[in-house]
Amino acid sequence: MEFSKLNGHSIARWVGTEMALSGGGWDTGPVLWEHSSVPYLQLISIDVLLTDGSVYRVCSQADDGSSYYGLFLGSVEALDTPSSPEVGSIYRTRELIELPVGVATVAITEIDGPDAVLRVEIVAGGRTISFWAAEVYEREGGFFDVVGCDESILVQVDGARPK
Repeated sequence: MEFSKLNGHSIARWVGTEMALSGGGWDTGPVLWEHSSVPYLQLISIDVLLTDGSVYRVCSQADDGSSYYGLFLGSVEALDTPSSPEVGSIYRTRELIELPVGVATVAITEIDGPDAVLRVEIVAGGRTISFWAAEVYEREGGFFDVVGCDESILVQVDGARPK
């Protein structure tokens, strides 16, 4: 949980591993990273570099048998390294330049059980970044559903998909 560790510290950089909304496949078309009906950026992890050199990783835990899901923040040695995705991969690690930087103010906005944070907001650079333990599912016909209490991290800036 430990999101309070970011309070009052200045965020310098974000790097995340993004998960595509649609896998595409070799014979069914390209990997789809965004869609007009999905107002979120979907990731499986997000690294945060503070100006003091500290690095933290935001992850969403899978159900551990307790029936609770949630986001957690842990210290890591170094930022994940941005890289080009392999052809056909639904994952890509990249710098998240669309997320604002600056002094962080953290608020836990929804919990699930004693220690499971479902939603957290971080204000940085005068903008609100929202993180939600949820996932986007592709449905037949090219439609998408957003399902809360899941393993991915959905992100918005000021209530919209980051741009």
